[in-house]
Order: sequence, then structure tokens, then C-alpha cells
Amino acid sequence: MATVMISVIPGVSEKMNIPRTLQVPFKLGRTCGEPFDFETRKKVVQQALAVTTENAGVIEQYT
Repeated sequence: MATVMISVIPGVSEKMNIPRTLQVPFKLGRTCGEPFDFETRKKVVQQALAVTTENAGVIEQYT
């Protein structure tokens, strides 16, 4: 099963050797965006699921 980490702290994924990472520009504790911003949250989850299809070692930036 492929896994992906959603991260708000750049550089952590490389140090922890996480197979796949989606780097997001949000605040710590709000990895999927602001509360009740359902469109952004949906987009983060969709992008994270898309990253699971990538090879290990990938770090994608949220767009």
C-alpha cells in the first residue's frame, strides 16, 4: 500500500526518509488548510491521493 505524508515543515521529509510527501504552505496544525475551507481541504486530499501513484522519494508542492 502506497503512503503519503502531508507536511507543513520543509526539510522534515528528507530527514525522515518519507516515501512520498505533499508539501503544503499552511500553518502547523492546519495541514489541509483553514477550518471550514472545504474546497481547499478537498484539493489537498485529491493531490495527496495523486502523489500515492508516484514512485518513492517524491516530494510534491501543493499548487
